[in-house]
Amino acid sequence: MPFDEVFVIGFVDSTGRLIAMASIISNLLAKNVWRVGLFMVASSLHGSGTAAALYSGLEASMQVQGARWIRLGAVVGNARSERFWERRAYVEVRRRADTPLGKLIQTVRVFVKPVSTSGIEEYLNLVTRDRTESLLP
Repeated sequence: MPFDEVFVIGFVDSTGRLIAMASIISNLLAKNVWRVGLFMVASSLHGSGTAAALYSGLEASMQVQGARWIRLGAVVGNARSERFWERRAYVEVRRRADTPLGKLIQTVRVFVKPVSTSGIEEYLNLVTRDRTESLLP
């Protein structure tokens, strides 16, 4: 899968303590498609609004750098994660069954969010592997 750059970002609080991290890939599979590979916030901050605030800034940064769509995967059954991304206006475009994640085999929901005037259909024309009828894993 072609891409341009991988960014690993740490978020620290006022004392310098790491409270969150994100892994981002630019121009994955197609120009202007960015991917959130991982977004994790300290469990002590869950429910505080910190994750939403940090993600909002992260999304704005991706958009300024050229993202027109942001893509990510969420494991089916991780209800907290699935709800978080749905509340951020991500749309499920496909499910991938039998996806190896570490030692486990999972079903992954592929989510996409347009962050420009471009829509989901334009995204699916660029990234055909995310169409439901695609045979690509």
